Amino acid sequence: MRALIVRFSSLGDVILTTSVLPSLKEAGFEVSFLTFKPFGEVLRGQPFVDRVIEVERQKLKTFSGIRQFARELPPFDVGFDLHDVLRTKVLRKLLPFSFHVYPKKAVLRRLMVLFKPFKAKWLYVPELYAEALRKAGVEVENPRPCLFIDEPLKRRVSRFVPENAVVVAPGARWKTKRYPIERFGRVVELLRKEGFNPVVLGGKEEEEAGRFLESRGALSLCGKLSVMESVAAISLSLGVISNDSAVVHMARAVKRPVVAIFGPTHPAFGFAPYLDEGVALTKNLPCSPCSLHGKTKCREQKCFEIEPETVVEKFLSLIESR
Repeated sequence: MRALIVRFSSLGDVILTTSVLPSLKEAGFEVSFLTFKPFGEVLRGQPFVDRVIEVERQKLKTFSGIRQFARELPPFDVGFDLHDVLRTKVLRKLLPFSFHVYPKKAVLRRLMVLFKPFKAKWLYVPELYAEALRKAGVEVENPRPCLFIDEPLKRRVSRFVPENAVVVAPGARWKTKRYPIERFGRVVELLRKEGFNPVVLGGKEEEEAGRFLESRGALSLCGKLSVMESVAAISLSLGVISNDSAVVHMARAVKRPVVAIFGPTHPAFGFAPYLDEGVALTKNLPCSPCSLHGKTKCREQKCFEIEPETVVEKFLSLIESR
């Protein structure tokens, strides 16, 4: 049986799909994964994916583009839509095989933003992905993201990562999702005081933040590593402290404890680590969450008034319990 998994973006969401892919492979499926470039990088060489199909986002911007792309796809027996956006809805209609769609809970998430009591019951995205597979009779138990790092990559990256490394990730897609850099600076100082070596990870857009944190005692690798090299660096660390971003899911995928800091978004949306993976820190204010994706006009951002001492305390508790 040939299965097509569809999850176009973004990086963190693609990583979270790995929580169910091994179960699909173990059920006897030949697994192909369709995503936007460059997110396929994290799936190449993974034992639970037979083929990665990457497409430029621009190519699927119009109906005619989607239709042409659908004609170019090889045949499959079944599809799993783990994105459920307009593009994937159109693509499903154009392909000659049935799809199982994950329950996105988009309405519930929006209700959480409007009516704060709805955040009382947390969603977990891996479990929602698992529901799509169960519709096809594929059993998924204890879904957790997973990525395998080969030894040559680990050895290559190990020369950049000091002993007792703790990864600090100050980036996020929206500026309003970022824990204040001054507070991250204090986190770095506290980690140094405890005998750890903070290592800053991020892309080129985090280079300035990396330089600031270097002035506080960290080693910045921002803009110097590929996505999979960053995952390998995390796998060599003691754990991760990160904003609500893809780095949280990278840590989960290589089984490193993670402290995830939530501001305008909320752990209830489904992107928090499970208790066996880490800790989600949130002020859980009456006005929280104020945004579905973290892009907000709020200037006060009291949701980020989480003391650095609390962040480091939670991290120490995590690694001491391992």
